[in-house]
Amino acid sequence: MLHLVQTPPGTRAETLPGERAGIEAARLAAIEQYGILDTAPEPAFDRITALAADIFSTPIAILGFIGAGHVFFKSHHGLDATQANRGDDPAAPVMMPWLRAEFTNGFHASVPLHDPDGYELGTLCVIDRRSRQVDEQQIRRLRVLGGIATDLLAMRLAARRALAQAEITSSEVDHRAMNSLQFVASLLQLQSRASGSSEVTQQLRAAANRVLSVARVHRTFSTQETAGRVPIAAHLRRLCEELSTSIGGEIRLEGADEFDVPKEQVLPIGLIVNELVTNARKHAGDPITITFHRLAGSECELCVLDEGPGLSGGFDVAATAGLGLGMKVVHALAAQLLGKFTAHPNPVGRGSCFKVVFPVA
Repeated sequence: MLHLVQTPPGTRAETLPGERAGIEAARLAAIEQYGILDTAPEPAFDRITALAADIFSTPIAILGFIGAGHVFFKSHHGLDATQANRGDDPAAPVMMPWLRAEFTNGFHASVPLHDPDGYELGTLCVIDRRSRQVDEQQIRRLRVLGGIATDLLAMRLAARRALAQAEITSSEVDHRAMNSLQFVASLLQLQSRASGSSEVTQQLRAAANRVLSVARVHRTFSTQETAGRVPIAAHLRRLCEELSTSIGGEIRLEGADEFDVPKEQVLPIGLIVNELVTNARKHAGDPITITFHRLAGSECELCVLDEGPGLSGGFDVAATAGLGLGMKVVHALAAQLLGKFTAHPNPVGRGSCFKVVFPVA
């Protein structure tokens, strides 16, 4: 017969059957907020089970968290199993059916783990395949280890909430930055219309487009749950649509690979596209094609291609001293990406190809 030591018994047996469904739903909501179920092993929890097994001189110790139909073993010292079916008897430990099947003549001592509201989140237990006796000091130490486990859970919950709040704050900041930048861009566009000089008008419009490029990135961050990375093909697709409207040209995205890039790389990528498209529209006209591909290893290739007259004989993209502001900006942004900026003839016909190759983490 299985020798069972459970302390304390908890409150599961004190409820009526009609109340248990509501309590179980609330308990599942409580455990879900910790984000602990079905996660990878963590050294902090493994140290708890190792110490529990040492205190009781048992070969097995388990730290389990109770899901809807199973007990997930966050740490399973001395055992290969990673979960057990949970029992429905509110008066017995949740793992009793599994314990009776696996350790018929063995020993089991456990303490339930509760959250501050009293919901049973899990259990810390020690198991032996043979019967044995324990003393009160060992049980007290098992309770202390159970308290350490719930403290780790509380720290985990606090970290998750802090991260969620930081993401909300970041989204709000991005939204406000987007609104401010759009306002500045509107002022520049208004000023360009009032200018009597075509050169000044052109420069003001270019400045407005640069500000709008930054605003687009902040809009992406404020409207998407990016989790540190952004789907680059979707971002470039929207960018091409908006640039087509703003500069009045045919800008198309072709063959863009679908993958995510770090948030910190999205802004320089967008600004590079803005500068190269604006330059191509000015010197080559329509159409303008953008490609974005993942190369071997961790590198990516961004190309802006036009079908204009092509590069002049003396054009040298590496000699920034003779280039305009837009090309100098692209050089600086490519360096920020730890990449290389080059210019070539369009490989599929007449025109030019401006290329930036850079690593993506």
